[in-house]
Amino acid sequence: MPRPYSVDLRERAVAAYRRGGRTLEEVAAEFSVCAKTLSHWLTLEDETGSLEPRPRGGGNFSAIRGEVLEALEGQVRTQPDATVREHFDALVARTEVHTSSSAVWRALRRQGLGLKKSRS
Repeated sequence: MPRPYSVDLRERAVAAYRRGGRTLEEVAAEFSVCAKTLSHWLTLEDETGSLEPRPRGGGNFSAIRGEVLEALEGQVRTQPDATVREHFDALVARTEVHTSSSAVWRALRRQGLGLKKSRS
């Protein structure tokens, strides 16, 4: 995701528009931003009194944490040769957590737990 525009640019563009005499599109073109972006900045200033960018979203958080993560770590210790899919199936059966096998893999990677298959 790209970085937000600087507050300085936002302030100059909004001030230029509020001085009047030009359309939203003309001012936006002068500052090389989209007219919709300038419109958003105007709304933001009206609503909050500031042109500071709003905080970015936090995203989705894994359901594999706390007790569920401890259960997964215990599984890996007792069955180090199991595949991610096998760990996923056992974890869902044991904890009834709603997750995916890729989330199990990411949780293992975050914890530094590598999965190694034994040689045949």
